[in-house]
Amino acid sequence: MLFSGGLGMPAVLRLVLLARAMQAAGNEVRFCCPARARHRVVRAGLVPVLAGPQRFGRAWRPDLVVHDPLCPDSAAMAAESGVPTIGYLPYARPPSSPRPTVWIDPCPPPLRERPEPGSWQVRCDAWEPPGRPVPRLPALALTPRVCVTGAPVGSRPKDRRRARLFRRVAEGVESLGLQLLELTGDDHPWSLLLPGCVAVVHGGDEGVVYAAARFGISQLVLPAGEDERRAGARLEKAGIGRCLSEDELAGDPSMLRLRFHVAELVNGGRVLPEAARLGLAIARMPQPADLVADIEALVR
Repeated sequence: MLFSGGLGMPAVLRLVLLARAMQAAGNEVRFCCPARARHRVVRAGLVPVLAGPQRFGRAWRPDLVVHDPLCPDSAAMAAESGVPTIGYLPYARPPSSPRPTVWIDPCPPPLRERPEPGSWQVRCDAWEPPGRPVPRLPALALTPRVCVTGAPVGSRPKDRRRARLFRRVAEGVESLGLQLLELTGDDHPWSLLLPGCVAVVHGGDEGVVYAAARFGISQLVLPAGEDERRAGARLEKAGIGRCLSEDELAGDPSMLRLRFHVAELVNGGRVLPEAARLGLAIARMPQPADLVADIEALVR
């Protein structure tokens, strides 16, 4: 079985969980992924592929392909493989072609804009390497903790403007007397960082959306683009988060407005209970190991 992940670390780490389950069931597994993720694959006990997915697929001739449909190389390899294929549904709209034999959908149903008929549901977990160093956490206190992550680091005017907005939100969190946990990068041990948080502020990245939803935490989205804005809208519709509108982003929202959004997420109302209920619903969803028999049946 050949797994092929794309450029996003959260998508790769979700595929790693399924690949480990397939390997534990006695299947031969190989894993294509970007160079920066190969050490994660090795630490997970899997065999990484150094060649590109198309080149390796032609030489190795897998019996089944599991791939990230948003990665062009992975999608092209799956299309030409001639074997059953499984696509891991992205949080944003999936590509129209090529369609896999089966979609696996890690998105909790309340957050999926348009469910894919016949897709297999799986819990939105991601593999976390054991023994990773944990960022320094604020000391335990009676005040709630808010995590702010995903601030852009680019030099474009749009990135600088959004980075200022993230800084102002962080200042607003502290001005409300709340604990602040600021994170950089796109790969974190969420199971260690999020259980002590009551709200997460982020840019709409699907890895953070899933992690916060899994732990029943309210979310505030400062969207980077249209896909992230649609993700934020789904969080609002599900009653577990808020998303800054296009007008708010363009108009440089006031500190009072940002503090209002944060306070609303922290103090409850409808948001906190709905987030907690979603976390409990996600815990009851199938795990990757629960799909092994159905996946093996595709190649029999």
